[in-house]
Amino acid sequence: MKKKHTVFLVFGFVIFILDQLSKSYIDKTIQIYQIKSIIPGFLRITKTYNKGVVFGFLNGMNNPIISNIITIISVSALIILIYLFLKSNTSFIAELSMTMIVAGAIGNIFDRIVRGRVVDFIEVYYKRFSWPVFNIADSFISIGVVLLILCELRRKDASDTN
Repeated sequence: MKKKHTVFLVFGFVIFILDQLSKSYIDKTIQIYQIKSIIPGFLRITKTYNKGVVFGFLNGMNNPIISNIITIISVSALIILIYLFLKSNTSFIAELSMTMIVAGAIGNIFDRIVRGRVVDFIEVYYKRFSWPVFNIADSFISIGVVLLILCELRRKDASDTN
């Protein structure tokens, strides 16, 4: 393993631990669908379980075959991401973003395998609008994807001017 990958490995491990500690705490201290206001009118804790995929898609399916397929697809995508990360020769920010995506994915896959579902609890809302409930792993995946897109756009802009 390259020395620079060690920094990303430690950062990814920290993300994973934060994600798992937060999910464990919420799972033990908050009842399902219980709401705790953090910032009234904007942010609250609402414990939910997600057996589906992003934004709760397929969550209502209580079919173990679909659940296993979701886990297999997630693990396969994770293996591809790790391979691309280890083979990449990109910028620090691009590698940082890939670390966030991989660590978040590992956190959610761990939940699927160990708990049989993903624990979600962060709810951002305004009046009647509510973003789907998510967790710390989802946050890092989203931030990582946005950073990776910005890195790619910046790289393309730089190559277009040359």
